[in-house]
Amino acid sequence: MIEEEEKKMNKDEGFSIEIDGKVVSVTAATIAMSKVLELSGIGGEGIVVRIDGGRAAHVAKDWHLELVPDARPAFRTFRGTTVHHLRVAGLVWDWGGPAITESDIRAIGGIGEDVDLYMNGDAEPLRRGSVVDLTTPWPPQIDARDAVPERSSVPVVINGRQVLLERPDVTFEDLVGLAFPGTDLASASSRALTVTYRRGPPERPEGSLLSQDAIKVRRGEVFNVSATNKS
Repeated sequence: MIEEEEKKMNKDEGFSIEIDGKVVSVTAATIAMSKVLELSGIGGEGIVVRIDGGRAAHVAKDWHLELVPDARPAFRTFRGTTVHHLRVAGLVWDWGGPAITESDIRAIGGIGEDVDLYMNGDAEPLRRGSVVDLTTPWPPQIDARDAVPERSSVPVVINGRQVLLERPDVTFEDLVGLAFPGTDLASASSRALTVTYRRGPPERPEGSLLSQDAIKVRRGEVFNVSATNKS
């Protein structure tokens, strides 16, 4: 869509800017950020963040930008007045919303798919497309590291015993079989089987599984599998 608008714009004299993913044609050689808010449809009260140049930076509404024909500045606009912050590769970023997506961080920072993003020194990378909360007491710290090929085996703990899984995806039945080798699940109807876990992914660090449920485990995840006789 942007390419089509760009072709149309090349026929006209003037300048172009990008606002919230849309290319806008302007004739004046300078533009105020208040005008950017107006063009976005937000109007008076809002936040303008410039997102070209490899980072996201808040700009005041009364600031004027000089435009040049061979460059297209890009902006994101937000309703409200609260500016949130994060650090990406050591640089302070500003954002107008309470959260930013992992995809936005990649797009704005020019970060390729061959690296993973890590938050606050976590051992596990951010899930692709996940959301980073910016309302925390301290600004999140995001770092990029070379992507590590997915391991063929994953160490976990099942009933206090370390087990090396051959693949990261396991089912309720897999975990029961690992906890109680030789269990015939087809004839286990006289027992109530329970599977719970902790140290899971950030979006759901604790929980339980039911029969035929599947889960993608992470290194060091702890499972407790119990069996009790039904009365």
